[in-house]
Amino acid sequence: MLSIYAKYKMILVLLIVLMLIVSISIAYGYQKEDYTITITGSFPLYTDPAVGSNSIEASVLFNLYDPLVFPALDGKIVPYLTTDWKVSPDGLKYIFHIRKGAKFHDGSEVRAEDVAFSMNRLLAIGQGFAYLYMDYVKNAEVIDDYTVQFNMKKTFGPFIPSLVRFYVLNKDLIMEHIKKPGPYGEMGDYGKEWLLTHDAGSGPYMMVEMKMEESMLASKFDDYWKGWEKNAPEYFKVLNWCNPVTVRVLMEQRELSITDEWQSIENLNNLDRIKGVDVAMMSTGSLVDIDINTKKPPTDDIHFRKALAYLTDYDTVITNIYPNARRAVGPCARAYQGHNPNVMLYEFNKDKALEELKKSKYYSELDKYPVTLAWSADVPDEEKLALLLQANASELGINIEILKQPWVTMTKEVETIETTPNAAILLVGDSYNEVGSVLALRYHSRTAGTFTQFEWLLDDEIDKAIEDSLSTLDKEERFKKYAELQEKLVELCPTIWVCEFDERRAYQSGYISWLAADYAKEGKLNCPIMGRVIYLPEMKVYPEKRAKLLGK
Repeated sequence: MLSIYAKYKMILVLLIVLMLIVSISIAYGYQKEDYTITITGSFPLYTDPAVGSNSIEASVLFNLYDPLVFPALDGKIVPYLTTDWKVSPDGLKYIFHIRKGAKFHDGSEVRAEDVAFSMNRLLAIGQGFAYLYMDYVKNAEVIDDYTVQFNMKKTFGPFIPSLVRFYVLNKDLIMEHIKKPGPYGEMGDYGKEWLLTHDAGSGPYMMVEMKMEESMLASKFDDYWKGWEKNAPEYFKVLNWCNPVTVRVLMEQRELSITDEWQSIENLNNLDRIKGVDVAMMSTGSLVDIDINTKKPPTDDIHFRKALAYLTDYDTVITNIYPNARRAVGPCARAYQGHNPNVMLYEFNKDKALEELKKSKYYSELDKYPVTLAWSADVPDEEKLALLLQANASELGINIEILKQPWVTMTKEVETIETTPNAAILLVGDSYNEVGSVLALRYHSRTAGTFTQFEWLLDDEIDKAIEDSLSTLDKEERFKKYAELQEKLVELCPTIWVCEFDERRAYQSGYISWLAADYAKEGKLNCPIMGRVIYLPEMKVYPEKRAKLLGK
């Protein structure tokens, strides 16, 4: 028989255990829901730093991997995996000192050999953001454990800003998972197959699970070299669900934290009415463009292209389709260093449109040359822009055939001039905060036939001017060359630059603190490069507030 004291002691112990169980269940019972940032995005999702390059892939890369330098929200470039660097007088050698103590997700330390390996691998594979470096970087070599040297083929003025897109991988981990034979000689497949569903980074989050056509889950890397603040998200999940109805239901149920940037204005307005949900409008430097195929009749005629530019009702677009957007001024957003604010603007003017159309060699037989205009089925507001241009063009006898296409179809058709439509509506992103980034990505011949250039410009003079400006080390001189280039492009009219697009995302403001959204509310610039706003360490999650919104 137990004594009364023993019984009370046992009861007390049981109560303590019960309290612990309750407290643990409160703290961890809804861990993946309460401490998770979930966003929607497009799939398949390629998170190999030598492959991924679209908006959602850029967002994920910023969280799984660390670059040598990092873009702060105000646009400044700050040291990250490098503590400092030196540049040779001729601009052909860059020496980086690697931060000591930074660790990869397997616990091994980041070393110079990992940095050199990552650059050489990127150059060998030649995909993703490799286009930034292939013409300029010869190779990378190890000087010592914490010093690496990049050897250049030729000078590259904005090389340091561009390194925000260069991510460092764990060399030993990749070497363990190389599959042979492969297209890269002794390096086999260079670990590309393994990296489809794994990561080899040192970033704040590490991949837990990848379902290529469905979702990706990553968890916080507790040993991250920068450390962590309280209430940082424990998990980061990307879902392949962009359907507006699904998005709205998930937001109402608090199962989605942040929407993709392609939701329609109508759906964003509906989401904004949900208690605890706000819409962040972030100036990230994106443009809404109508890219024109300059090598396919009838848009191969410069006068025909200019007629379309004059038939675009810019005021209606920024009033009704993209409210609060700003009219685009040339090929780049105002936020980019080197932007030319003085380029000529095409205004909505049907008389000028007719004047240009009459100069076109197709004017007398417009009925024989319909214009195909594609828009992405994932971005509903683009259809409104397409219909607006179609209606205006029809008044002058131009027949525009509107094509609603999945994004994957558009990226496939752009591979040849013949299959690329006459025009395509795009939301244009970029690589680093300088005009040269946009010009090289959008108008150099090397990018023709990719999703970054539907125009097929293929202009030797433009190519040389882009190359010359990027090779210029003196910043002031480089910006002067950028200004001239922007004027030449406006004259050629390969694109209708419609408006500067604020990246609009609905998010759970009731229980999530998001620095990029706070910047937007204060009217501050968000770092104007693609994917940067979704940087998880700058967010905080408050599970007790989420529980309250759910009525728990």
